[in-house]
Amino acid sequence: MSRLCLSTALLVLLGTLVAGTPEGDDSNKDNGLRPAFCLQPPYTGPCRAMFTRYFFNAVSGLCQTFTYGGCRRKQNNFRNEKECISTCGGRNRAQ
Repeated sequence: MSRLCLSTALLVLLGTLVAGTPEGDDSNKDNGLRPAFCLQPPYTGPCRAMFTRYFFNAVSGLCQTFTYGGCRRKQNNFRNEKECISTCGGRNRAQ
């Protein structure tokens, strides 16, 4: 019976470890790393709309505006500064 308890405990522990592992999660900012797409330059795209969007500028460490054409969006393209900061860990311009 003690083997059964030990086996069950090990399975529960293993299940907890596996469930707690982020799968496909690019957000590493908790450990000081940013998702790789935050290092990419802004991409306007081939369309001609003129949407103001935010991107993370890896050189300055700031979330800054750029003009987005409206199609073929890349990941370093955020609707607002707050979303950019929370995803890429940048500072806002006021800091």
